[in-house]
Amino acid sequence: MKLLKNTLTLILILLAVFVTYETFFIDNNPLNYFSSKSASSTVYVENGVSGIVTITDPSLNKTVWFNISFYPLETGSGVIVSKNGYIITAFHVIGDPESNTINVLKTMSDDDIKTYVEQAAVSTYLSNYNPQLGAELSGNDMISQSNLSANTRATTDLLIQNNLISAKYYKQVIKVKFPSSTGIKPLNAQLVDVGNSGSDNDVALLKVNPAGSNLPALKISSHDPKNGENIRIYGYPADSNVTQSQLSVNPSTTTGSLISGVRNSHDILYYKTNASTFPGYSGGPVLNSKNEVIGILIYGVQSKGSFVQQIKSRYGLFLSSNYIIQICRENEVPIDIT
Repeated sequence: MKLLKNTLTLILILLAVFVTYETFFIDNNPLNYFSSKSASSTVYVENGVSGIVTITDPSLNKTVWFNISFYPLETGSGVIVSKNGYIITAFHVIGDPESNTINVLKTMSDDDIKTYVEQAAVSTYLSNYNPQLGAELSGNDMISQSNLSANTRATTDLLIQNNLISAKYYKQVIKVKFPSSTGIKPLNAQLVDVGNSGSDNDVALLKVNPAGSNLPALKISSHDPKNGENIRIYGYPADSNVTQSQLSVNPSTTTGSLISGVRNSHDILYYKTNASTFPGYSGGPVLNSKNEVIGILIYGVQSKGSFVQQIKSRYGLFLSSNYIIQICRENEVPIDIT
């Protein structure tokens, strides 16, 4: 009887030790707080254009119509912040890609969209009909000998100058693909709002309308994280090989710690992290050990000044969740704030 009692006591002690170990060392270990809900809440964002274009080729004496159903310009990540379909991503992911290269955050104007649709049609024409068109229009063989991107730009400009191209219809299209665990097919998103481009507030708010779906939204932390705090980042690296026909996706994840907070000249708060990040993670959620969103990654943004560039030379950078809360409140988006 005494032996049985001692055995039961030992079992209870071992169970208590195991529970304590699991709670402290596993639940609080940054390498183990991967959350299926966090992964399910991280979406793949594609910024592109669609439209209808005609191209007239005087050399071949033909006019060709192109129906551009979707031409991708930029990809990134985003996070679901409300069950009814609101998504946060980075401004530069859904903005004008050309402006990013000259250190400006800017939404696409109608003229920008028209140009991208025309370039999409020209690229297709050069690949499938007449790669020498630019050289024939200009008398400069060097155009056709350049890479497809440069050839496309030069040929598009020449077609416009000679009134040989016409965009009949054009619009920006933002597509959102969801993790396979949600069972949701890709949806087009509405651009609701963006941060202040003049202050490098690199945040954007999207809206999708999934039929009969209760989306897995994450909680947003209103607390400033502490230096040394462990973090986890979810997103879709540019080399993840997501195809146009792919109906669902699954995010990658990386871990690290917060190094410090830093403000730019416009008082926008960013955080530096030593987590390994790559292009494509932009707009993805940065989480604390409670799986609360403390910011969004902005890897890849081109700042107007040297601020972001100096920091990025050594650290990853993410935007404080305060700006997620701000843009959601300004647009009356119901979010769960902790």
